[in-house]
Amino acid sequence: MGLPSVLATVFVSSSQDITNQHDGRYSPDSEVRAKGPTYTTRAKKLLHDNFENICLENVQACILLGNICYDDDLADVESLYFVLAVRMAQLLRLAVTNDADDGVTRETKVRVWWSCFVIDTWASGGLNLSRQFKMKIKRPRVPMEENMFYALRQGDADADVLQWRPGFWGHMVRMVEIYTQIQDFHKYLADADVWDEDFILLTVQDLEAQLTLFEQSIEPGMRFSLDNLKAYIHQGLGGIFIAFNLGLHHYWTLLFYLYLDHRRPPTTNGRAYASRCKQHATIVCDILRASREHETAEALYNIVGHVTVVSSSVLLHTYLFGEPEELPDAKHRLESNFESLVQLRKYWASIEFMINRLVIFQNNCLRSLNRNTHRFDRWMVKFLLEHGLALEEKEEDADNLPMDMGNSTVYGSLQCERGRVTHGIIMELQNGDYSS
Repeated sequence: MGLPSVLATVFVSSSQDITNQHDGRYSPDSEVRAKGPTYTTRAKKLLHDNFENICLENVQACILLGNICYDDDLADVESLYFVLAVRMAQLLRLAVTNDADDGVTRETKVRVWWSCFVIDTWASGGLNLSRQFKMKIKRPRVPMEENMFYALRQGDADADVLQWRPGFWGHMVRMVEIYTQIQDFHKYLADADVWDEDFILLTVQDLEAQLTLFEQSIEPGMRFSLDNLKAYIHQGLGGIFIAFNLGLHHYWTLLFYLYLDHRRPPTTNGRAYASRCKQHATIVCDILRASREHETAEALYNIVGHVTVVSSSVLLHTYLFGEPEELPDAKHRLESNFESLVQLRKYWASIEFMINRLVIFQNNCLRSLNRNTHRFDRWMVKFLLEHGLALEEKEEDADNLPMDMGNSTVYGSLQCERGRVTHGIIMELQNGDYSS
């Protein structure tokens, strides 16, 4: 049986052009990419006409349409489609094993359920909304290893329990469970009038221990290196290898980001945590560059834009306040990240929105070059987590002294000279003059 018409249509509109054997959105042919809106309109109509049919295919259609709406600058509509997907998944009880299902159906349900969980975590955080999934809800096993799943055929029994093992997707959902705790921690910091330093240290140490234990639990071959990437490309898994490692190092970056705030009182691990934040942000840059250089492992989904922007904000910190010997590498990595944004902008209109967020972040840096540019407050949490919301210019406060761009005395400072360099390359990116 072929795909239901609604799912087939939305699949074409979001990704694949079957006749040309290219991914439609990622096709080098602009005429192929231009077909997307037509298919999207048709897919929405088909789904709406079949709206009361609560089925697995409609859950998948809602997920795909939600992603399309985000790119069309319809974040609120995206959220509605994702809410529908989650509710349908719950009504279908996808987390409950059905003994009548064959192996393909059972694993597909597992993957759709966990897709809803991951989407709920990212999309809810991106709009500063409460998550629908709670930590203690009933959940299925994590997804099986990718090639094991791909080898299943319709009618096959489920994978043998002795041979079953998790793959990238299975490990990824475990990471996202830790990410939900990082989200909650950041929101606590943003809302607290007074920081409890003992609580902060204990929370960071706990989350650090969880991520460390997670890293130790995965096979060494799953960790990012060019050799490992090439091995997974050979297996046809280069893309998910990249996605997995981008997520891992993005979460590490977020965990330690508050230690870039120079207002913080000295702590035992403060400098080490700030250094590790920078280390993981540079690894994100390395992964993005490797992705661009290996065609079958390109990270072209739109949320990569946000991950790139967060990594770039850390690199800005290094360039503004780092030692002189750090500057060439920081500048080179910033430019490398911008190559990824330029690449993504060809396919996703929403990348312009993310670039604008980076520009506003940079503007705040230029107005407050007193080592206070990475102040961890409500505004910073919005920048780091709420990628679906517009980022307003930060209001001036007593700690932020505006910089006079025309004042030669101010421009004589080391940080202002560095700020002028980063301002120039970011403006080129925003204005479309930047070329990789």
